[in-house]
Amino acid sequence: MLLELKNVRKYYPIKKPLFSIGHTYVKAVDDVSLSFKTGENTSLVGESGCGKTTLARMITKLVLPTAGEIFFDKANILKMSDASFRAVRKNIQMVFQDPYSSLDPRFKIRRILEEGFTLDAGKYKTDSDKELRICELLKAVNLSGEVLNRFPHELSGGERQRIAIARAIILNPKMLILDEAVSSLDVLIQKQILELLTGIQKRFDLTYLFITHNLKVARKISQNIAVMYKGKIVELAKSEDLFSSPMHSYTKELLSAATDYKPVKRGKDFVIEDAATLLDKGDGHFVLSED
Repeated sequence: MLLELKNVRKYYPIKKPLFSIGHTYVKAVDDVSLSFKTGENTSLVGESGCGKTTLARMITKLVLPTAGEIFFDKANILKMSDASFRAVRKNIQMVFQDPYSSLDPRFKIRRILEEGFTLDAGKYKTDSDKELRICELLKAVNLSGEVLNRFPHELSGGERQRIAIARAIILNPKMLILDEAVSSLDVLIQKQILELLTGIQKRFDLTYLFITHNLKVARKISQNIAVMYKGKIVELAKSEDLFSSPMHSYTKELLSAATDYKPVKRGKDFVIEDAATLLDKGDGHFVLSED
């Protein structure tokens, strides 16, 4: 396994009035266990606020978990010092939802791409090596060299996202986390970026964790889909299995909303307790017990 998450939790304390008794927490991520094989794509889907981005930020150590273990290449990254994690960090890169806010508006594109080299100063030592790598990546994301002298605001949204992807893979990482990476783009540009990601994966041998609320996007790019609700993984299955035979009521609701374009009235809101576990339904399909 390239990446393994074991019983990962992130709780945020809620401020209570003075002299109140007990502690109350928001369970942003609650006892999540997932594994990712090298070269295999997994999509994490769910409504806004369900904990998807928090989980991604914990994988990259931008946020530290309250409890649990995270293994990358069999090493527990949570027990690493900042200096030790630096060597791992270059292999786990993240592309954010808004390419404009993730690119420094003060710098030209050349400077933005060159920043990526700082995680491993010894890999591309000379200016000519760096220039060759930048040109290679611009070609990979279907951009011309003329963008290097532009500022981010002079590019379209799709071009900015291509630059963000190029910067993320500049040191040839093993895993790319894409957090709603196409949701801010129009549908035609979304299609182009998804096709681009598919080509880049084959060329640079990447593993993707694709975070999205769009099930159609998840189906197109991923072999596996994990459904998240209120901080928990409620269902995990192969993409086609999840679409053809969803087992959890929340998954059925998401699929219905995606195809009918209308909200679905929920029946009883199922209870998610700490003791709830993913039940193996066979053939790699897992679903959270609603009992």
